[in-house]
Amino acid sequence: MIASTVEKCPLTDQDINLNLNPNPIYFYYESKKTGKIIFSDLAFPAASELPQDEKQILTGICRNRTIKGEEPIMITIRLLNQLKNQDIPYGFEERARHFLQYLYDNGGKEYEEFNFNSDTDSSITYSSRDQFERIIKFLKSEGLIEHREITATKSYYLYQNLHLTKAGIIEIEKGLPKMPMYGLVSQEIKTGNAEIDAQIEHARKLFFDKHATYESKRSACEVLNYVLEPLRYELKTIFKGDTETFFNLINSFDIRHNKESTKNIEHEEQLEWIFYSLLNSINTYYKMKKKLS
Repeated sequence: MIASTVEKCPLTDQDINLNLNPNPIYFYYESKKTGKIIFSDLAFPAASELPQDEKQILTGICRNRTIKGEEPIMITIRLLNQLKNQDIPYGFEERARHFLQYLYDNGGKEYEEFNFNSDTDSSITYSSRDQFERIIKFLKSEGLIEHREITATKSYYLYQNLHLTKAGIIEIEKGLPKMPMYGLVSQEIKTGNAEIDAQIEHARKLFFDKHATYESKRSACEVLNYVLEPLRYELKTIFKGDTETFFNLINSFDIRHNKESTKNIEHEEQLEWIFYSLLNSINTYYKMKKKLS
């Protein structure tokens, strides 16, 4: 028999309705501000003791996963202890750009208009209400967004008919990929191993340096190949497929195997395909490993 009870959300302190089994092992609910959210039985009460900035981070993580249509992450004690080391924007300007990207991805590039409540929608930028209002003020002052009017109440500001300007669209588009997976250039890849992280960063600097040569790009591919090679067996459990085919394909080119059976790489475009394939495989492997653990 499932019982219904009213509790306070430990992140927003708003009333929530929970459907609970007699001995719940998790708590699930959904609200405008948090999106879909799942707590373990221990994490639910513990979250109420978090500092306010960490509550905002966690609220933002849940809201943004809901926006993207992703399944809610199980919030555990372990996650509560790692909220200052997540793959999210922490700085003011980073959060402002994240908001611009959100607008662009959700219709802003076609001049669609939005209404935002600075209380319930501050979680989009992992922010407090005050910081969210300052982000909008900053972006407007830079000429990147416009809005028709602001309705002020004691609890929030309502921004009506907010939209990207032409300058805002240009700002986002100048950082968009010019080739598949270009986003791998800028996102931070964390493996949990400082030596491997240093190798990956070294490879990226070799490949994307403005003075990069054919040989430095080939060396970058070689570095990533050395990173990925020891993971052959584990990749099978992550990707659930014939990863040997992938390795055989990569190794058939003369990145590091100087054999007659290897294929010569004559064009930098071939190196681009190899580099992105290796880097994306490494990135996806460690993301999936973290997610499954």
